[in-house]
Amino acid sequence: MSACIKREPGARGADDADAGPVVPATVRLEPKTRFQTLEGFGASVGWHLDRITGETPEGLYELLFPELGLDILRFRNRYGRSKRDDAYLQHEVEILARATKALGRAPRLLMSSWSPPASLKATRKEDCTGNSDCTLAREGGSFVYEKFAQYWYDSLVHYDSLGIRPEWVSIQNEPSFSPPSWEGCQFAPSETSEHPGYDRALKVTVEKLRTLPNPPKILGPEVLGIHWNRPQNFMATLDPALLDGMAHHLYERGNDTMWDWRSPGPDSFIDEMQAVRALTDKPIFMTEFNTDEDRGTDGGFETAWLVHNSLVEESVVAWLYWDLIWTGRKGLVGMSGKKPLVRDHYYALKHYARYTDPGDVRVEATSSTRDVRATAFLSPESDRLTVVLLNTGKKARSVSLDRGGFRAPGATVFRTRFRPPRPAEAWKEVPVAEGALEVSLPPRSVATVVLGRAS
Repeated sequence: MSACIKREPGARGADDADAGPVVPATVRLEPKTRFQTLEGFGASVGWHLDRITGETPEGLYELLFPELGLDILRFRNRYGRSKRDDAYLQHEVEILARATKALGRAPRLLMSSWSPPASLKATRKEDCTGNSDCTLAREGGSFVYEKFAQYWYDSLVHYDSLGIRPEWVSIQNEPSFSPPSWEGCQFAPSETSEHPGYDRALKVTVEKLRTLPNPPKILGPEVLGIHWNRPQNFMATLDPALLDGMAHHLYERGNDTMWDWRSPGPDSFIDEMQAVRALTDKPIFMTEFNTDEDRGTDGGFETAWLVHNSLVEESVVAWLYWDLIWTGRKGLVGMSGKKPLVRDHYYALKHYARYTDPGDVRVEATSSTRDVRATAFLSPESDRLTVVLLNTGKKARSVSLDRGGFRAPGATVFRTRFRPPRPAEAWKEVPVAEGALEVSLPPRSVATVVLGRAS
């Protein structure tokens, strides 16, 4: 990491010494028992693109892309915007080119629309104010589905001319939601007197996009969360044959106004995750999450815990944090002007992303205790087995790994201890003893164990 990249400072916290004696645990790997194939891990750059374009600190793109292990970059469709700040699409061109150079390959692209152009909106504005009429316009008493489809077609043709070719497209970000102060366009699962139907918009748009020479894959419905039957309500009315993958976000807070990632915590999502897995035979993409209202210091460990639950309980094939970069103390990397501040959440995602790749297969990893959570990923060539361990309990653990017959030589371990409000003790390489493979895992820590090829 370049000297210009700094960790975000934090206030002094309580003593983070291990709680009591170390308790043994075992994780058994079974590489022959296989589950979903990964599409990858990623994040979005939708706003503040100017913070990472033009003159930037040395090492910035290495930090954002290869050091993180980012596979998927999510862009916001800014074609045809009415705002001056969104008129310059060369920002995306530069970001893609510099990311490609840093990675040595192009990141895979997902493009989502927060709103069609203002001319297609009932309010003639892209931004919402929580208003229910922040939706498609009508002409002759009918919603402008065909013009919405044409907007998407024209967008992709224009982006293609700039060298930006999304592999996946989501026609509407969080369709059931009218944001309080940013872009949105509200849809109902099926048309009502007030709102256009997402099912019809999807059908008309996909039919139009299929006339492109190289049409993208389609993800949807990209609802804002998985509680309250949101995915079920939208999936019930649309034609699943139109989708190449089912996508959703992971936001929720209850009547106590507390964000559920904080309380009751990541395991409170498990029932809904299992319900989504049972809902569809399409690959499942988790395309947006962040720890809102985290005071800049909380939520790193909870993010890693939610990634684990998404992979194991829901069998997602891709997991994207919301904001790769944002201003201040938000995002994976907060930007103070053009100065990057690495947050704990960066390391939460890095533990999964750095030593996995698209095409890796999740394999069985069974823990002897529920406090220790484990996921494992086998490379297509079977020369690398990446294991991610979390200690969700209050006792320090010494975790013994049973390789389950995996024979490739070598083992490398990286560990992060999350200790808010102080910044994490992040991505430290931990020595591995010859012979028995044991990993020291303090409370609220995550370890990535790379067996075999670590490059």
